Amino acid sequence: MIALRIGLAALFLMVAVTVQTSVLTNIAVAGVTCDLVLIVVIALALSRGPEWGAIAGFAGGLLLDVVPPADHTAGRWALALAIAGYMAGLIRRETSTGPVGPLGVALTVVLGTAVSLFIYSATGSLLHDPSVDWGEFGVRLGIAAGYDVVGAIVVIPLVMWIMGRVVPARERRRVLP
Repeated sequence: MIALRIGLAALFLMVAVTVQTSVLTNIAVAGVTCDLVLIVVIALALSRGPEWGAIAGFAGGLLLDVVPPADHTAGRWALALAIAGYMAGLIRRETSTGPVGPLGVALTVVLGTAVSLFIYSATGSLLHDPSVDWGEFGVRLGIAAGYDVVGAIVVIPLVMWIMGRVVPARERRRVLP
């Protein structure tokens, strides 16, 4: 059963990277697109916990770092998404008595967007990446957060529903009354 979960998570991440790098780049505003990989990472973290969030974030970020048209130092997205996924998983752990509501999911997506974009930009500044412009950070953050919340409306329920269906029978009996 765990192999099926891992396979599904890998499939979600590969589809997200493919769609983000090939389709969503056509609807960029000010160079910012919907971060579909981040949304999938947050969905996995909210459905499985901080460990899954960190691992999925690292794997998804590494895919973004090496898939063309990557023009930055490898590892920047991996670090940013691993930390954002871990934080989203901690939010799930804190609300483990019940599901995270729609407002909680939206706030988690905005927090994940802010954290990942800040870490990505900060590591770019440390590595002297000329494309990092802190003067435009607020504008890019606002656009990215808006895009990501809209994308999360579709992606997060779908990923969480599928991951929730892949639960061993003994866990289902334990959770349900």
